[in-house]
Amino acid sequence: MHGLLAIESSQRAISVAIRCRDGSIVQRNPIGDPREKDLLLPAIIALCEDANIARGDLRAIAISTGPGGFTGLRVGIATAKGMCEALSIPAIDVPSAIVAAMGVRSQWWPRSREVVVALAAKGDECWMTTIDADEAGELSVRSAQWSRWNVENAIGFGSAMVLIADDHLPVEIRQRAIETGMTILPPTFQASECLAVAEAMLLRGEVTDSAGLRVRYPREPEAVTIWRARYPDGFTPKK
Repeated sequence: MHGLLAIESSQRAISVAIRCRDGSIVQRNPIGDPREKDLLLPAIIALCEDANIARGDLRAIAISTGPGGFTGLRVGIATAKGMCEALSIPAIDVPSAIVAAMGVRSQWWPRSREVVVALAAKGDECWMTTIDADEAGELSVRSAQWSRWNVENAIGFGSAMVLIADDHLPVEIRQRAIETGMTILPPTFQASECLAVAEAMLLRGEVTDSAGLRVRYPREPEAVTIWRARYPDGFTPKK
């Protein structure tokens, strides 16, 4: 379906992709740090020009909603909300864990029908999502709840034999996965993968009002924690 725009901004690098009228996919990966300057909107404008897709041709906005980076997620979701509201089109809420699993799907499916994705690791903790794949290779989150894993109260890996995790995976959990015989794959996050997942969701009617988009951030953001520590009694602006 042409006119579906996908935004992947959950990580330090961002990308945008769109399905063209001829069925091809065009993607842009702007270079730079999105925390320092606006990369997303210029990339979307250039992408639509590349694909010859006018603003009125956009049918839905797919957004990778986390877990991921505090700033990137909020910029991406705010952009998706604004565009959906302005164009009166729906949003598609794509968990970043599915984007990560889709990015390396050829390395684990169809040999396996499930994979565990570790995101938002910090200290000796990380957050795990179990992804299921059906016979056609379409991916879905097994549970709507994010599960917290740590070395003191570790949940088993279940029957999954593949773990997708980056270099921030706690050493104890990595070692436990290796001892279990799991294959550990590094994740990739590309808007084209977000687009592929979103198209399947769109066919199933899994769209949402953009006002309902929320960041999947399993722990309190560090910026919020620092703010509360600095102003335990609340912030009072100077007169």
